[in-house]
Amino acid sequence: MRSILVVNPKGGCGKTTIATNLATYYAVWDISTALVDLDPQQSSMEWLRVRPKDENSIQGFNGLKGRIYPEEGTRRVIYDCPARTDSKKVARLIELVDVVIIPVMPSAIDMRVAATFVADIMGHVKKSKTKVSMGVVANRTHKNYASYKALAKFLRALDVPFVGALRNSQNYIKAADTGVGIFEMSMSEAKPDMKEWAPIINWVEEKRKLK
Repeated sequence: MRSILVVNPKGGCGKTTIATNLATYYAVWDISTALVDLDPQQSSMEWLRVRPKDENSIQGFNGLKGRIYPEEGTRRVIYDCPARTDSKKVARLIELVDVVIIPVMPSAIDMRVAATFVADIMGHVKKSKTKVSMGVVANRTHKNYASYKALAKFLRALDVPFVGALRNSQNYIKAADTGVGIFEMSMSEAKPDMKEWAPIINWVEEKRKLK
């Protein structure tokens, strides 16, 4: 079983968007997946509540209510972390997972928060000698804008890999409202978004075929 944590202490950077859409990628491929919502707002659980019954199922857990017991045969567990989670709590969560995704928005405030957060987390990881893959994802970007170029330059300078960028697409708003993911939309409307996910998924899966 492979576990993935989506985290950033800054609110509004797209943690739930990444967690839910990644979960649908696995669901489309019939990979048994659990989505654990650690946020008091329970946005991921609300998304699951409106999920169409004819889409492949995704297990949902309120991570604030005790231990999590995924079904036997579950192969991917995705943790949607809340904003304002301090680095010590994140360090404890990191010990439970294989992969950490840190979404970052193209703004000066987001970049400053990300720089401090990554430095703190890397310090904890090095001290604990935890074996975990950590990477940053640029989220809600306009690649022709100067703000994206500044963000990309900043992310490449961090002490963790810059694994991909997701555009500011209306498809993510539609997906959030209807309980689906972009991988469950038609190719005609979501192909550009699906293409942007390829390097991120390859990194999460260590460029291996799903097992």
